[in-house]
Amino acid sequence: MGVHYEVSGDRNSSESNGSFYEGSNYYYTTPGSFPHLSMQQQILSPTNFPAEFYQDFTSRIWCTYRHNYAPIKPTHFTNDGGWGCMLRSSQSLLANALILQFLGREWRRVNKGEDSWDKYVEILTWFIDDMSSRCPFSVHRVALLGKQLGKNIGEWFGPLTACQVIKALVEDYSAAQLSVHVVTDGVVYKNEVYKVAKNNLSGGDFFRSVLILVSTRLGTDNLNPKYYNALKAYFRFPHSVGIAGGKPSSSYYFIGTQGDDLFYLDPHHSRPALELKAIQEYTEEEMSTFHCDTLRKIPISQLDPSMLLGFYCQNSEEFENFCNLVEKISKEHMPVFTIEQEEPVYNSDVDFFSEDDELDISEKEEENIVEDVAEDEMEL
Repeated sequence: MGVHYEVSGDRNSSESNGSFYEGSNYYYTTPGSFPHLSMQQQILSPTNFPAEFYQDFTSRIWCTYRHNYAPIKPTHFTNDGGWGCMLRSSQSLLANALILQFLGREWRRVNKGEDSWDKYVEILTWFIDDMSSRCPFSVHRVALLGKQLGKNIGEWFGPLTACQVIKALVEDYSAAQLSVHVVTDGVVYKNEVYKVAKNNLSGGDFFRSVLILVSTRLGTDNLNPKYYNALKAYFRFPHSVGIAGGKPSSSYYFIGTQGDDLFYLDPHHSRPALELKAIQEYTEEEMSTFHCDTLRKIPISQLDPSMLLGFYCQNSEEFENFCNLVEKISKEHMPVFTIEQEEPVYNSDVDFFSEDDELDISEKEEENIVEDVAEDEMEL
């Protein structure tokens, strides 16, 4: 699944020596090859980038605000501008995982009529803004399920809610052929992943592809710098499908790194909603609204600490490889999450002392207890 890019040229030029190592996304190992961008600046031309990299980048699925779709009943919302950015970033993460699932890591955008066109379009129709059963991951279904989880329609989602919604919607749509495991306590328990991937079936070698979602908060107001190296390293994993995260009204979908900067796709661009129709009727122009031709990046220090990390494992071999890589990173850097074989079993039996129970307390310990109680009473 990994792709390696080489760039040659003068180190002091805009095409200096360097290389890309790609897991599921983009990782740049040598600083200086790309023009530096502030958060608000944009590169409008691909000429400063390797052609292979740019083609790969523009093939990633990009979900953004949409408008003029049917109201999300019982409300009158016909667009998600201002509140749907985390929702759209999460859609992007899921959509790219599904591209890996059905088309593979080497897939690139195709023209209408080419072999993978129909499957590519079918996947994107799953995200069209419509309540049809053909659109299991539409903004309508995401928002309505969020309502069941305590989020009003029109209210911003956090990463944890996004995880729960993705898991529920994917598990309810068998055609996705995907299982989802959500991590909320910073630990991936292998036995739990196998249980999900085996669809709760015992025995056998069956392992359904699994999307691992890690919901976390790495700081209070700002991202704690001790996590920088681990976060950047995760993009080097061939299993990575990026990070969705951010604060209200400014969530992004991060898909790669260059030095201490992260490449991202910005959902804060509103486009007309696409009409649901037969797969053969969609045009290349309509499908192009799911792709971004402009590269943007942001310093890792500007990330909000609340985020959702995604990793896709197609089979048990890939999952074991993922676990090995996580353990390796945990030894080198402060990890965002760790791997354990299984969740510990805690004793649920709690003994309570009655008034008649005798405690074996020494005379000195009894004196200390009496003194402590007396000091507490004086403070009161």
